[in-house]
Amino acid sequence: MTDPRPHGGVPGPADPPPAITPGTVPTSEPAEAWDAPAPASRDLLRLDRPRYWSGAAVTVLVCAVLGLAASVVFDSAFDVGLLGPSRLVPGAPGLAWALTGALFALLAAIVLQLLVVVVPRPRMFFGWLVALVTVILAALAFTGAGDGASAVVTALVWIVLGVAVSAMLNGVLGRTLVRPARPPR
Repeated sequence: MTDPRPHGGVPGPADPPPAITPGTVPTSEPAEAWDAPAPASRDLLRLDRPRYWSGAAVTVLVCAVLGLAASVVFDSAFDVGLLGPSRLVPGAPGLAWALTGALFALLAAIVLQLLVVVVPRPRMFFGWLVALVTVILAALAFTGAGDGASAVVTALVWIVLGVAVSAMLNGVLGRTLVRPARPPR
């Protein structure tokens, strides 16, 4: 039998390689991987809640100290007033930023736990949510009546808090998301 391809059977630039059927995407996975059934509910990952909330509590504490440190460094040492949460505790900007950092981390921990229960890729969605909220909070620093230096420093503090919350809670999730043990057969 003769080869229907032009050029005497030698693959040309328009001919697909012989192992790949036109319209398919080559992968290193076997074809059966695409047709695999969804995992049974007993095979799904679960959250070790006591360990998760221990890590989340430490994250909240670290973010509170981070907010306090930002206030002390910028408000007291460099005399650049941070904008924003000082209305929470009038007369005590350090305490206000500590409470804000703690609240940001606590809300993020609650959202992450909900995402683990509800969505298939919680880390991806959590990363996007924290990034978007951080961008919004950083941008809000430029909408007030403060000076430019205060707005830049406040935005920087929000970015550092967002990165810290995301990194710490993703690390906590990585150590507390477990696959249930299979029963012996």
